[in-house]
Amino acid sequence: MKRLGRWTGVRRRMETLCTALISAVANYSLFTIICSLFMSCEYKDLCYDHNHWALATPAFDWSKAPSANPKSMTVLVYDKASLGSEPERYDYRLVPPYPEIRLTPGDYQALTYNNDTETILLRGLEEPSTVEAYTRTSSIEEGTMIDTRAQMPRAAGNEPVILEPDFLWAGLSEDIHISLDSLYKIKMMPEPRFVEIDITVKNVPNLKYVGQMGGALTGLAASIFLETGKLSENTATQAFTCEAVDGSTIHMKFRCFGHCPYHAEENKNQHVFTLYAVLADGSKWYYTQDVSEQMHDPETNPDEYNLYLELDELPIPKPIVNGSGFQPTIDDWQGVEIDVGM
Repeated sequence: MKRLGRWTGVRRRMETLCTALISAVANYSLFTIICSLFMSCEYKDLCYDHNHWALATPAFDWSKAPSANPKSMTVLVYDKASLGSEPERYDYRLVPPYPEIRLTPGDYQALTYNNDTETILLRGLEEPSTVEAYTRTSSIEEGTMIDTRAQMPRAAGNEPVILEPDFLWAGLSEDIHISLDSLYKIKMMPEPRFVEIDITVKNVPNLKYVGQMGGALTGLAASIFLETGKLSENTATQAFTCEAVDGSTIHMKFRCFGHCPYHAEENKNQHVFTLYAVLADGSKWYYTQDVSEQMHDPETNPDEYNLYLELDELPIPKPIVNGSGFQPTIDDWQGVEIDVGM
């Protein structure tokens, strides 16, 4: 019995020792976990407190386009260290204050343009210098809105016909160097990236007999680069609608990207104006006239953004009425070339 009691006591002491060891190991593991959590939290706090960003806001200066009234603008921010990749895009309604842009330290440039457009398309977004605005391919029929089954003739058969561009303003910021010590303003000065052409034709006989009218002009720029306003080397024709101001005057007004690309200032493009008219008897007439001299004359058109053309006397015939008048060929378009001196 004494020997049994001695072994019972030894067993109890061993159980107590094992319990103490287990408790110590558990407490050590818990202590290690708690320390790790504290160390992890401390590390996150340090990273969170270290500011890696600077804040910038856009500032639009409209002194070069005082009559501009866009509803909203886009700002493309380019990191100069990674040109060739897609820029960061920010859209703004023109109601300050504007939301802030977050940028890491470095060198940037920003290109802005109004985005409240329907016809404007863009390509070459990889760098500010390659961003190009253009419009889709159109037709004489679409531009003039003349409903005719016969194909309408074109003064420049090989030139594409493009859609009229919307109002467009764009500009490039100065170089932007971002550090972490202040709030930056990205200053941009948008300029017109379009030209308005105003055409008036006076002393038009028999205008009251015209049912449908439209016009077209050749030798216009097919696209424009937003950064500088440089025109593309390709040319296009644009078609547009007409209205009768009174019994003998026709008026047209439309927008284009420009005419005569800068590289060809010594070799001006030819610009041919065409007026299309469908008379009450169904006969179809078109009149062409070279208007290059007026468009290129700095005295006639000193404002590069607004061109005015004035033409005189298009010989629209009187249609057949009760067997009298000029006998037309109904199915085809009849062409008349107008001398510049008329």
